[in-house]
Amino acid sequence: MAEPRGSLIVNNTKDRREIQFVIWLDAPYVIPITYLLVLRTMNKNQKASLLGLFTLSLALVACSGQKGQNAVSASDSVAANTLTVGQTVSVDSSASYLSWKGFKPGGQHYGKLPVSAGELDLKDGVLRAGSVSIQMNGIIVEDLKAEDGADKLKQHLESEDFFDVAKYPEARFELTNLPAEGVKVAELTELQGNLTLKDVTKNITIPVASIVADPATGAYTITSKTFTINRADWNVKYGSKSFFTGLGDKFINDDIELSFVLKTK
Repeated sequence: MAEPRGSLIVNNTKDRREIQFVIWLDAPYVIPITYLLVLRTMNKNQKASLLGLFTLSLALVACSGQKGQNAVSASDSVAANTLTVGQTVSVDSSASYLSWKGFKPGGQHYGKLPVSAGELDLKDGVLRAGSVSIQMNGIIVEDLKAEDGADKLKQHLESEDFFDVAKYPEARFELTNLPAEGVKVAELTELQGNLTLKDVTKNITIPVASIVADPATGAYTITSKTFTINRADWNVKYGSKSFFTGLGDKFINDDIELSFVLKTK
């Protein structure tokens, strides 16, 4: 998660003390905001004015909004790998899920999305293809209680403003770019595939955190690292600076931070 960074520099001389406080803002703010307080040569009104300016800049930092980590780029979709009949395993939807986090000035919301179905072409520890469906009309909000706004937020996210789940009840991720001979699943460091949200399909590469095999059952648990997509790439427009101007501090960051746990049966 992106955070402002600061440094404090104190310089003492015979007749004055300089205190320099530098706030570094993340992109798109490249130039640091610098304050120079010459305490012994400033009167009370000057000190008050500078303090007000300093406070205003801290507020601007907060209003820049938080961001997700490990951004992944979205490119045009490509042909998905084809599942081979007779050597697929099913995804255990009861033990698999997608975690999400969204950001706005001064806050964030997070929760989960259930995996509704999935199949992997996975035999003898070799992965050749696969697809997973996400139940978009099953959004779970975890940072709020129902009476504190969780139900309201869920309804808004599922509305036409965001994911329009009445029209697009599922999202889908299909593996791409796997060689015909497949890849040893234990050696995977990333998964490349087409992500379909609403009516847009983009190809992304997801970093893999761990792959654990259960020797008793033969089931695999694949866990991703945290990664971030830009919702504007999938035309999720509400409150987005990519589509609207004049939003002030009423915008919602385009970043959606994601991670998943995928378990086979």
